[in-house]
Amino acid sequence: MTMRKTGFTLVELLTVIAIIAILAAIIFPIAGTVRENARRSRCISNLSQIFVALQNYKDDYRAYPPVLGAYAVDAAGNLTCNQQAAVPFNLAPKPLGSYLRNDEIFYCPNNPVDDKRLITRAVYPRGHALAGQGVRLNPADPSSPEVCFYRYDSYSIGKVGNTSAYEVHYTLFWTNAQLNQLETPQYREGFFDNPVGPKATDNPRQLGYRNPDTTAVVTWCSYHRSYQGNQPVKAKNDPVLFLTGNVKMMDSELMFNTPYLARP
Repeated sequence: MTMRKTGFTLVELLTVIAIIAILAAIIFPIAGTVRENARRSRCISNLSQIFVALQNYKDDYRAYPPVLGAYAVDAAGNLTCNQQAAVPFNLAPKPLGSYLRNDEIFYCPNNPVDDKRLITRAVYPRGHALAGQGVRLNPADPSSPEVCFYRYDSYSIGKVGNTSAYEVHYTLFWTNAQLNQLETPQYREGFFDNPVGPKATDNPRQLGYRNPDTTAVVTWCSYHRSYQGNQPVKAKNDPVLFLTGNVKMMDSELMFNTPYLARP
């Protein structure tokens, strides 16, 4: 009896390869979408927990803290912009530290920097009275010490497009009128010694007021965006935390250009 060797023909192999390629083309985008949705859900959960911590802080201190995560400090607790001198994020004092269970709540899973040691300077975002200027402890005083932030802290700051620059996403005051009317804005236990009420020329959606408008933007995350060059693609990819406690997906282009216009 003659034994016949069996195997796949070239046509059969090509057919199988074509089917695998089609399935891969279908599955990979779906897998990416599922992964991004999971990361976005975690980011929204982080923002919701931060809001609860902020409200507890406000109840205790009658005002909101100057920073969400932490300013970069050295081993002695002094402000620093020296990368070699800065302690890791987990060792830096945080106004909300005692209200949150761990530091990971400050980290968006889409943030490419998960090293808690890296720090950076940051500027005020577009729409701010001091847009493009470096952040200082007392924004009304140009001689006030500069503050730096941890890149790990995804909600105090965010990347500016595809550049290496960072911008502040959490700020107590937006308008120039308010900055000019602050006589001695020295922080004590996380709030102003001499807090002022809303003025006719001011935007009431500012966290520095005793009772800010609930439509105020608390902060937002810019790590879910897509970019064309340095301009974000127009799509609702920015989770934004409002003082109502809601986290709403807002248009990335709006948050890039005029974040103070966002509404819950």
